[in-house]
Amino acid sequence: MAEGATTRGLQSLLHRLGLHLGRYRYTLAGAREALLRGGEVDLVIDVGAHVGEYGSALRAAGYRGEILSFEPIAEHFERLQTTAAEDEGWRCLNRAAGARLEAATINVSANDGHSSSLLEMTPVHERAAPGSHRARTQAIEVVCLDEVLAERPPDNAYLKADTQGYEHEVLAGAEETLRQCRAVELELSLAPVYEGQLLIGEMIELMRGHGFVPTHVEPEFVDPASGELLQANGLFRPA
Repeated sequence: MAEGATTRGLQSLLHRLGLHLGRYRYTLAGAREALLRGGEVDLVIDVGAHVGEYGSALRAAGYRGEILSFEPIAEHFERLQTTAAEDEGWRCLNRAAGARLEAATINVSANDGHSSSLLEMTPVHERAAPGSHRARTQAIEVVCLDEVLAERPPDNAYLKADTQGYEHEVLAGAEETLRQCRAVELELSLAPVYEGQLLIGEMIELMRGHGFVPTHVEPEFVDPASGELLQANGLFRPA
């Protein structure tokens, strides 16, 4: 499916949800950059950091505030630490974020961990991304953001969660943190690519319950065979 057709499909979905793609003149990346460079944010909470791509992009875009990254998979965390080693404002934790403190098992995907999740992958995902199947599992620790940040609550935070269907669990452990967020960036699924996840409409309503509204939604993961849009990235701001 051409990019224009994918965008029209997303527009149709958002229209049914009472939203509009392109409501603001910035792209999601542009809106994020304007917010971070405008001094409105002093802490970015990067949940699902992988090897530090997101944090590195923030620095390249000019953000100089603090970054707190969470990455539970051991070998990716080692690479994340190397990426952040000379950055005094970038702290990394070898943990997943969720609803509560607990031990868990994560499914590590074969595509360098890009599709790793605490949830089981569905056939929809595997068909759309061959090579993303589970290669192994790993024992990890899960913490909740509210407990991690309790001693030093942020004043103006930006929360990004890219956790492959586990975003609603991240939010469940971040009720106090969300009250201090100027924006929240989430991966949103239009189709069930992980077992037990919430889909885009449910996530939007969940965020509305926390006092946030979606301002930007952009396509992210498209099934190359069918052209079906499976996942998008969404930016939410306080209502």
